[in-house]
Amino acid sequence: CFQHVKPCIADFMPILGTNLNPEFISVCNNATWAIGEISIQMGIEMQPYIPMVLHQLVEIINRPNTPKTLLENTAITIGRLGYVCPQEVAPMLQQFIRPWCTSLRNIRDNEEKDSAFRGICTMISVNPSGVIQDFIFFCDAVASWINPKDDLRDMFCKILHGFKNQVGDENWRRFSDQFPLPLKERLAAFYGV
Repeated sequence: CFQHVKPCIADFMPILGTNLNPEFISVCNNATWAIGEISIQMGIEMQPYIPMVLHQLVEIINRPNTPKTLLENTAITIGRLGYVCPQEVAPMLQQFIRPWCTSLRNIRDNEEKDSAFRGICTMISVNPSGVIQDFIFFCDAVASWINPKDDLRDMFCKILHGFKNQVGDENWRRFSDQFPLPLKERLAAFYGV
């Protein structure tokens, strides 16, 4: 089906970008969802369209009183854009990482969540300093997974252990002592940190 849509993407994307207006929740939600789906199909070819959608998505995810479904769709779409075009999206990581993590921590494991988290992990590898300030939120979001695929779990491990090694055991202990006990126990049990 996507092969029939792909030739029209250059026409669709500006329209979708224009519809990223949270004053019109349903339209905005549908446009956000469509951008996320298109990005997975387009891959790196999504690059020219990032500037026409990314800033609006970051504004939406940071907007107070945004409905939960729109926040979740926005987080998934930002993650997917970061998965296919990490160099373009990762520089803005610090501007959305906290609401991104809190938006996705409560959704069940599924393919959309999987692709979004692959994107966030890829962006963190491109711009690790973008997550430092809100790393506890990332830890909490990672711990929300019940059963991530093995390669995604490996991505989580690499980031968590990389952060722990970077700060050292003593600083990690002080940092992780701030975690609620269930979070601390889950990260230790599942990821060995």
